[in-house]
Amino acid sequence: MAQSYDWLLFLTDNGLSQFIDRLLLNPTQELKPAREAFLKSYSGKTGKTRFTKVRMDIRADDTLRKYFNTQIPQVEKWFNIISPRDGTLKTLQTDLRRLAEKSP
Repeated sequence: MAQSYDWLLFLTDNGLSQFIDRLLLNPTQELKPAREAFLKSYSGKTGKTRFTKVRMDIRADDTLRKYFNTQIPQVEKWFNIISPRDGTLKTLQTDLRRLAEKSP
């Protein structure tokens, strides 16, 4: 599992633009809680952020989890895996689940 810590992947320009389009510009009804959390976090006003890698509004988190789980084939195209050379997102997900199961 040591190699599991050496993953390097990038969000493609196309993936980022699709995410922005689907989340911010043209969200479905189901994605609106995530959009609202994002806009409240980046409104230019001070206050608690609700849409970061550290803190996420619970409704936004639930919304995004459902979206990603139902859109796996599309979302997988958003990423380029640089390392490991033959790595796949499925392998990464499996490794992360194994690590989570082993953590206290």
